Amino acid sequence: MSDEARRIPPLRAGRRPAGLALLGWLADDRAPRLCRVSGSAGSGKTHLLRWLADGSSGEDVPEHRRVHALLDGERLTVPAALWLLGRRLGHPAHSPDELFSALADDGRRAVICVPDLGRAVHPSQLIAQLLAPLVELPNIRLVVEAPDGGVAAAAFGLAVEHPAVLDLDHEQWTDRERFAAWATRAGGDPAAYPHPAAALGLTTDGPPESGADLIARIPRHPDGSPDLAAADEALLSDLWTAAARDGSAAGLLADPQLLTRAHPVAVTAALEGLDGPLPAAWATAGPALAGEPDPGVRAAVLRTRLIGMDDAAAGRLAEAPAPWQAAWAMWPGSSAGWPGAVAGLAVGAGPTAGQLLLADPGGTIRTVEAGTGRPLARVDRPGTGPLRALAVAPDGTVVVLDAQGVPGAVPAADAPAGAAAVQQALDALGAAARGGPSALATVGPEGAPALADGDGAVCRLHGGAVLAERLHEGPVTALAGSTTLLVSGGFDGAVRLWVAEAGTAVPDPLDRRTGAVSAVAAADTPAGPVVAAAWADGLVRLWRPDADGPLGLRLGSPVWALALADGLLVAGTAEGIAAVRY
Repeated sequence: MSDEARRIPPLRAGRRPAGLALLGWLADDRAPRLCRVSGSAGSGKTHLLRWLADGSSGEDVPEHRRVHALLDGERLTVPAALWLLGRRLGHPAHSPDELFSALADDGRRAVICVPDLGRAVHPSQLIAQLLAPLVELPNIRLVVEAPDGGVAAAAFGLAVEHPAVLDLDHEQWTDRERFAAWATRAGGDPAAYPHPAAALGLTTDGPPESGADLIARIPRHPDGSPDLAAADEALLSDLWTAAARDGSAAGLLADPQLLTRAHPVAVTAALEGLDGPLPAAWATAGPALAGEPDPGVRAAVLRTRLIGMDDAAAGRLAEAPAPWQAAWAMWPGSSAGWPGAVAGLAVGAGPTAGQLLLADPGGTIRTVEAGTGRPLARVDRPGTGPLRALAVAPDGTVVVLDAQGVPGAVPAADAPAGAAAVQQALDALGAAARGGPSALATVGPEGAPALADGDGAVCRLHGGAVLAERLHEGPVTALAGSTTLLVSGGFDGAVRLWVAEAGTAVPDPLDRRTGAVSAVAAADTPAGPVVAAAWADGLVRLWRPDADGPLGLRLGSPVWALALADGLLVAGTAEGIAAVRY
């Protein structure tokens, strides 16, 4: 048996022919992009698709038979499916069109497996708005549970011509002798061939419980109040589903922890059509909530989106233990004000010490108080237009890289001479950045500027000389520095380190993931340097010297800019800004 075959888990009940057929469909580039698994109730459709996903997921699986995303159809809605797919395929999105565009631009093959599609909230809507358009993309393939005569099969029939169909009621997909042997060992009835559930005497679910029945099962504190921490996630998820069914879901918004302690798919379905700060915050944070297994992290994410929007709800969510908590945040409509989209961040120095500098997509630079986010002032700079990068020298000189790749220095009010020296250094570095400047930072005790270029090189000053080292395959997309460390991120997904006093960079990457690095940050602490990086899929990782591994977090949107100041990790996004205490 080959190494590839040994990685596939066994398929019981004589279903090897069906399994081989699905693996053949995966490997055949000429096969229809949609495969529909059919069969009567109890024929093993869901089991077969879960077997396929279990045995065909992971980086070690050959690309020609890899399943890239599993979507459980139960309680699924368009928003939940969109968020889950965005997370699993590396393209967080808030609309189907946004996901379609990202996947088309990506161009890489992606296979999506959807068992239990008939148990989605509105299967035909899910197919029409998301799944059928996805399968129109030449790089996307779908294998779905959609039996003949069902709503899902009918919806696909209207949208997709000539899918591959594997009908488990047909005897060719089940080995009779193996089925009989399996049924006998399991104490079942071999005469039920080819239906495994019938052989074992399994029945369908009974009638759903009401919301009142579920509430009665929630554990209680001695004073009679609900003990949500002791409640099972499945129970609370069923409560949301029951409340949505009987029209009482709005009443569950009274306690925000009911949202974060239930399964996100169930909550998303129940919140459809509800208004108010909590449903709105859930919708904006959705890409980070979907697929997150830790209820404490879900509470921290939702709370970040509620700061300044519903402070009472944010306070209740702060009671949930989590590895991080937001200190402040500003979103559209926030009571603390809103700076707009934040495309660049830098930690202030000199006259702007204790402040953060924020650049919007148009290139306007504003300052806020680092510890609170309180808006302060606007920074004048010569010229206009978007900025690629923003940094601050120790004397307060603002160092910028414009959209054309031209670096410049904006003098601090009380240290105008410093800008001339910075500009001179930038000119020397620009000559070494042969691929054209793509990112900028300041580094070392003197805060000397550093540049990176489109060919993957990082250029910096060391001992009076310009050093250039190619650290990335493709453009450098982010650069940041502290007094001891220079950090770079690339289109290749790698994060690289260069110690300020060293003549060469650290040989091995700190991290490497699929997708471009969108932002990096560095800071010095009494315990040692702290480093943060964000990728295009919205994941942020932070490394501390006193931790065994990186802290990972998501906010619900791709992060465009990062800064580390006063024990805070500050993240700029298209919707605003949040400061996280780690």
